[in-house]
Amino acid sequence: MEKVIAVAMSGGVDSSLTAAMLLKQGYKVFGITLWLWVSGTPYDEVPLAVTDAKKMCDFLGIEHHVIDARDVFYENVVDYFVKEYAYGRTPNPCVFCNKNIKFDLMLNRALELGATHMVTGHYAQVNYNEETGLYELHKGVDPTKDQSYVMYNMNQRILSHLMFPLGGQCKTETRKLAAEYDLPVAKKPDSVDICFLPHGNYQKLVVEEMNGKPESGNIVTEDGEVLGKHNGLFNYTIGQRKGLGIAYKHPLYVIGFNGNRNEVIVGPNERLFTNRMICKFYNFLDDTIHKELKAEGKIRYAANPSPCTARILDDDTMEVIFEEPQRAITPGQSVAFYNGTQLLGGAVIDRVC
Repeated sequence: MEKVIAVAMSGGVDSSLTAAMLLKQGYKVFGITLWLWVSGTPYDEVPLAVTDAKKMCDFLGIEHHVIDARDVFYENVVDYFVKEYAYGRTPNPCVFCNKNIKFDLMLNRALELGATHMVTGHYAQVNYNEETGLYELHKGVDPTKDQSYVMYNMNQRILSHLMFPLGGQCKTETRKLAAEYDLPVAKKPDSVDICFLPHGNYQKLVVEEMNGKPESGNIVTEDGEVLGKHNGLFNYTIGQRKGLGIAYKHPLYVIGFNGNRNEVIVGPNERLFTNRMICKFYNFLDDTIHKELKAEGKIRYAANPSPCTARILDDDTMEVIFEEPQRAITPGQSVAFYNGTQLLGGAVIDRVC
């Protein structure tokens, strides 16, 4: 069957080059773009990502379809993001966007429009293992751009419809190829902010969406000694040292939160190290529930994977134990499990033990 490719267009260099490459290879291609809720933007104002994507589709001579995902995106990503921060957690919105929006709503809409596959500019790789009969997701070859960490909510159906043409190259090569294709976005800067926060100020968003001023509370030691005041739990994260506004006989770091008492808990650096945590919302890419999994766990985007064992507990949570203590394991972030370059699955970190 002839492949019909829906390219997830953002108007940036990655998706634009992806579409141009596929056209040159002779595929039938159309563009598809999500219209998302954006902080500080009037509800009916078309965001720049949509207009830029339309310009690139016109430049390439392909159809462009826009999916109005504003409400579902707000409900599944923004609202979760705000509530997690308000409770003193540090969420990763890309994980839930990939799960509920990009590789669910967007993919399904692409298939409804006649696509056999959806392609994005992500730096990751999908391989089909003929021996196991399973699709696998692997890291992108560029370690500085690899995006597999936030893609652990995939399953076999999703992987069977995905292609990531840029996963086998470095970003420098992408820029070079975009120039060779004479793409007008060849030198367009990469987006570094959260897509729905063009101003980059998540604290402002939390205050606005919670309809009130930050609730002040105490900064305390584990023994309950009050050292100062905080201006809202969402302004702090595990491992933070600067900006606490307290003085002590030795350096102190944020080591936890007491949401019920509205307290930021601080302690010495050594209290940031632990090797056990409890996770929720786990998923395995092979569609199998692994009661026990030995793998390399990665606890944040920029962390190095470290050997660990994950077990499903009786209450349907996941216990993860690392061979070596990890620094600043942060509730709200995710742990992704790897076997070498292959992503096996992942989960959201709920609490450390």
